[in-house]
Formats: sequence, structure tokens, C-alpha cells
Amino acid sequence: MKQSLIFIFCLYIFSFNLLYSQDLDSIFNSIERNHEESSNNIDQLFDFYSDDFNLWKDKVDLSKLSLKPEEAISNNYSIFVTNREKVIEEVVKYLGVPYIWGGSNPDGFDCSGLIQWTIKKTHNILIPRTTKLQSTKWKKQLSFNLKSIKLGDLIFFKQENGPISHVGIYSGEDSFIHAPNRDDVVKKSKIYNYWIGKFAGFMSLDLILN
Repeated sequence: MKQSLIFIFCLYIFSFNLLYSQDLDSIFNSIERNHEESSNNIDQLFDFYSDDFNLWKDKVDLSKLSLKPEEAISNNYSIFVTNREKVIEEVVKYLGVPYIWGGSNPDGFDCSGLIQWTIKKTHNILIPRTTKLQSTKWKKQLSFNLKSIKLGDLIFFKQENGPISHVGIYSGEDSFIHAPNRDDVVKKSKIYNYWIGKFAGFMSLDLILN
């Protein structure tokens, strides 16, 4: 009888440990799944910018859009204003304007449309329409020393190992004005946050105007 009780007790302990071990495995597996799911969600949010500019934009044929940047009639300045001041004074007018893919007027801008419109308004120069065309045109003249960047210079960004896909106008104090992406508006952003890791060079306004 005593041996039977001992056997039953040992069997109970073994079964309890087995179930406890399985519960722990289940808990750890659940934690691991939740972690992977959270990581995937974070990656998707982090890649929103990349998806917006490298996937979504590739599906749009700009040649089929009705773009009229020539409607940006050049400003008349009654007092002397430097070229750089003209650009900054113009682009700040559009802070808060909604982002619209293919937008190239104050009803809505995409990143390169904002740049094209601003330069046309301030200096009556029609620069290339898209970020790709703009960066390609001045590829050999891009600078990379941010200590040398000045008001009004064009600043370019890209995803890691990807082509240049975004552009803004440097506005001073380590900031730039741009039209970031859909569901957003023209705004000012700091370079030394998310954007410094995407920095792909800047173009001097002087070279653009000359």
C-alpha cells in the first residue's frame, strides 16, 4: 500500500512538472509571437515613408497628370531682397498646405512640386518637376558638408541603398521646409532627427540660379 502511494505521488509530481513546463513553453511562445507582431508593426510604420515614395509613386505616371507650374507668376519685389530671402519668404507661405501627390500649386503640393513652384515664383526659373529629375540634373554639384548649407538651398533625402526620393528647402537652424507624405501638410522639420539618416546631399541655390 505504501509503495502504491509513493508511486502515485511521484506520478502526480511528474505530471505537474510536465504541465508546468508546457505552460511555460506556451507563455514564452506567446511572448515571442507578440514581440514579432509588434516588431512587424513598427517596421511597417517605419517603412511608411519608403512605401510612399518608392512604391506608391512608381505606380503613377506623371506624364498623364495636368501640371501647370508655369502658372506660378514671378513675384515683383518693390524693395531689395536677397535671392535666399525671396525663397524663404515664399516657401513659408505654404506651411499647412496639404500634401497631394502630383500637386504643384498652393491647392496642394508634393515635395518636388513645392520646390518647383517656389523657385518659379521667386526667380521665374522652371526647374525639373520630379525629385529624381532635380537630383539627377545637379548630381555632380551636390554637397554633403551640412556645415556649409545656407538658407534656400535644396536638401535631398533617400532611403538606405535607394535612389534620392525626397527634397526640401533649408530654412535655417538645422531645419527645412517640405511636403512630407500623404496625410500630412507642408511643414518645417529638424534635420537632426529622423531625417539625418536619410540625408543625400544639398544643392546650392546660387548654382541653381546661375
